[in-house]
Amino acid sequence: MGVLTQTRQLLLYTLWADRTCLDAVRGVDPEALTRDAGVSFGSLLGTLCHILGSQRRWLARFTGQQATMDDPGFQDLEPLAAAWSETASELEFFLASLTEEQLAAEITWVDTEGPVYTRPLWQPVCHMVNHSTYHRGQVVSLLRQLGYEPPETDLIRFFLK
Repeated sequence: MGVLTQTRQLLLYTLWADRTCLDAVRGVDPEALTRDAGVSFGSLLGTLCHILGSQRRWLARFTGQQATMDDPGFQDLEPLAAAWSETASELEFFLASLTEEQLAAEITWVDTEGPVYTRPLWQPVCHMVNHSTYHRGQVVSLLRQLGYEPPETDLIRFFLK
């Protein structure tokens, strides 16, 4: 299996896991979504906003667009879910048009802290997938702490579906 196939599978996994998480949080009480949980991004909703904001930022970098550095500050789930659906469509288009040559080609971006980096595209794509997975794990933990049933978003669950 080549890099292109593996990268596409990881992006498809990300899309699936994001949808799975969003479906799981739809039943959460709005107050619980925004309650400060003492985590990096404040609340369950804040963590979801961070995942979406990061994916938007990386996707803009991947496609040569201007990347915004702000996380979307949604105050409730429906606008976040709508924005995530739009971003998912853009990510689906990106992965469908992706080639081996693009993955091997270097891209340059300015990090949120200021430094400029240049790497082959496959590396930041894998980072985006990993970063989203890390924070979805926080979403799962927060759902458990709030007394809700967390989704199973492990990579093997995607492969076994």
